[in-house]
Amino acid sequence: MKLVDLSRELIRVLKETYPAGKRSDVIAKDLGVPKRRVYDVIAVLKSLDMVRTSRRYDGTTVTWIDRSEDFVSRADYDAIRMNLDEVNVARKDLQVQVAELKESLRVTKTKLRTDVPTVEASDRMVFHTTQLRIRPLSSNGIKRVRDSGMEVLVETNEAGMLVDPAETESDEKESLIKSLQRV
Repeated sequence: MKLVDLSRELIRVLKETYPAGKRSDVIAKDLGVPKRRVYDVIAVLKSLDMVRTSRRYDGTTVTWIDRSEDFVSRADYDAIRMNLDEVNVARKDLQVQVAELKESLRVTKTKLRTDVPTVEASDRMVFHTTQLRIRPLSSNGIKRVRDSGMEVLVETNEAGMLVDPAETESDEKESLIKSLQRV
């Protein structure tokens, strides 16, 4: 018997006896070939991780490794693929919505800059409030804030600040939580 034919027969026998397996000497006797030839084929199949061997007092048992459990059926694959395609379409739609909202935000910021009357920095203004909210008009943000205890200096990366003297109620619990988060 050729080695290729022996390999095919050995695989057929092992698949039939799965999951119990069969002793190598019994396989050699059933196929009518010397044990050495069976051992050669088992060594190759073992190196390919297609069979598992276990030694016992009565001989070596060879067991087929069923890889069909590792595969997904075509129907399941198609369903998962279709679900993935739907998720990708939804993600792209969300990306478009995010881009549209960002553009809307940019337009709103631009309108805010043009709707608020500009006051030149030459005069000082007095606000009768205990709070001031300062926002830079550019998206580059605030460069530096210095507090001397008597006055606060706010510098931005680009010219233009919006000063809002409206007072907001401070929630002591919220400020405590923010303080704890910083720690």
